[in-house]
Amino acid sequence: MMVRFRCGKFRLRLAAFTLLEVMTSVVVIAILAVMGISTFGFLRAKAERAKCVRNLQGLYAAGASYLTDNGAWPQISTLDIEAPAFSKAWIQAFQPYGIGHVNWICATVQTAIGDPPYDPDEPRIDYLGTGFDDKPNSPWQWPTHPWFIERANAHGDGNLIIFTNGQIRSLDDMKKEARPIPTKP
Repeated sequence: MMVRFRCGKFRLRLAAFTLLEVMTSVVVIAILAVMGISTFGFLRAKAERAKCVRNLQGLYAAGASYLTDNGAWPQISTLDIEAPAFSKAWIQAFQPYGIGHVNWICATVQTAIGDPPYDPDEPRIDYLGTGFDDKPNSPWQWPTHPWFIERANAHGDGNLIIFTNGQIRSLDDMKKEARPIPTKP
């Protein structure tokens, strides 16, 4: 719709949008918003995975420092990994190395369970330390033996695992690379 005014020699034109142009603009903005929201979710997932990788790297550094200082891997019973004593023992063992309860929590799992507050009486750890004997070199002997394993497949590509050499891999990546066991015909 266009309105024209005459004022002496000059014509004054006022432009307005049609309903079709307004609706088209709204639809385009809605499509861009939906695309942006899905991208935001993807970026959030990537950031949470990166935080888990940093947590595992911190646990690895604390484990190496613990080995250097104490001459052996922490001797924590794995008989009941759901008991609060198990979680408390790991948190307490690595606390002198700057690893607090926050470093034991996976950001993706924390979000998935509704972001509950930390309970010191019932601590939760989302990364499991593997057991070694009390010999000084045991944790270093096998390069493919994991030091810490993420409890849940929280990131969609398998549980994250950190190995003796500090390498972090997902369980799904390891399955893809595994050779099938030959069968007899």
